[in-house]
Amino acid sequence: MAKGTDNLPEILEHDFVICDESINRYGWRLLVGGIDIDGFSKNPVCVVQHNTSEVSIGRWKNVRVEGDKLQGTLEFDKNDEIAVMYYLKYKNGYMNAVSLHVIPVEESDDKALLLPGQKYPTLTKSELLEVSLVTIPGNKNAVKLCNPDGSEYKLNLITKSDTNKTGMDKQEQTVADLTAKLEAANKLNADNLIALHKQRGVVVDGEMESLKRLALLDYESTSKMLDARVQPQTSANTGTDTLENKAKELVKLHFERGVVTATEQSIWERSAMLDFEGTKKALEAKVGKETVTSFVQNANTGTSNNDDSRKDWTYLDYYKKDHKALMLMQKDEPEKYKKLELAWVESNKEGFEV
Repeated sequence: MAKGTDNLPEILEHDFVICDESINRYGWRLLVGGIDIDGFSKNPVCVVQHNTSEVSIGRWKNVRVEGDKLQGTLEFDKNDEIAVMYYLKYKNGYMNAVSLHVIPVEESDDKALLLPGQKYPTLTKSELLEVSLVTIPGNKNAVKLCNPDGSEYKLNLITKSDTNKTGMDKQEQTVADLTAKLEAANKLNADNLIALHKQRGVVVDGEMESLKRLALLDYESTSKMLDARVQPQTSANTGTDTLENKAKELVKLHFERGVVTATEQSIWERSAMLDFEGTKKALEAKVGKETVTSFVQNANTGTSNNDDSRKDWTYLDYYKKDHKALMLMQKDEPEKYKKLELAWVESNKEGFEV
């Protein structure tokens, strides 16, 4: 027992209404029946002001849902002077509020779930992380939201609309919405580019789909390559074997330079067979870690250029300029990918802090 606490009971505890389903000061609410407490029950810590870097001052017991309220009992650590101090603050009425910290799982704009004055969606499913002692809550039952990685989670503002089936529209777009719009715009641009050059007579039916995929990967280089085409070259001009070998050597050089992926090699080789000079110019225009000249020089001297021209690229830069690299990053460097994606979302989405 901490010093000066001889008259305290053996067990220091208070009962709390942790949260209810009313609208908080920020204009949104959550459904307590949708709170998953399984993970929390294995580590029912209590900290102060959601500061999870500090040591827990107590543990939660008998956390349960009763009607539209999440309730629980907090046992303060009687061997911790700070915990005893907070126990007395609550016992004597100098503090009264607690706040839960959750990861949002599902949110809804359904009109049936909205209450008068509600400005943000209803959080229908969530996962409980911890419950804190707080001085000023969002309302009598405050809630803090975060993403699984610990970063801030922001709900989107909703507003009434006659055109939306649910009667609600979000003013801000999610990352999925923005990504879908970018993909649709890029596909339309690629389709129009290939259709234009087919009308010019420099694209044949058998290569249209391959060229569309290539344009999605690198629109600018594909456009330059097709602009340089005058007419398809045939084996009578150069000799099939010689042209095929030249095409393979050309693509191999730029594959080793890092601007052509393994899956793109056959596409570029076919392009070089049809228009060697145009393909050569298009590949040389692709920016890698090294120019063609420095790559050849460094290959001869055994050195390499470590300049990273992509160090300042944003999520949108990768998406527009090297979408395949972005997809590989998502697979091989998930932390870097998540950091870029979150930074992009924050720059396109307004919310609030609770």
